[in-house]
Amino acid sequence: MLRDRGTIKWTSMMLPEHLTQLKQDLLDVSKIEKPSLDNQQIEEMDILVSEAMSLNKELKFQLYEDGYVNEMIGRVQYLNYEQKKLHVKDQNDLKIYITMNHTIGVAYNDWLLTIST
Repeated sequence: MLRDRGTIKWTSMMLPEHLTQLKQDLLDVSKIEKPSLDNQQIEEMDILVSEAMSLNKELKFQLYEDGYVNEMIGRVQYLNYEQKKLHVKDQNDLKIYITMNHTIGVAYNDWLLTIST
């Protein structure tokens, strides 16, 4: 009876370059295009950020970065319209600068204003 090595025999044929390329291809497949926001959505997010800043409440931001959407929670300390950045203190009291162009959604308590993809 012939005893087969199963998938072990195929792993020796994969070069490290092939494995890194396969991993990169898997990452590229999961990337999305940046959602476009209309003027009304941008204005609603601006109002929400201004209200939260005046009431010193936490917001949940959805940020688009290099094909992925990341979430961050923090309190807005300052709006810099000149540089188009938000100065935010996160939950660990670290100051983070968020570019307004990267913001695709803002949450206040349990509701979220976003663009559907």
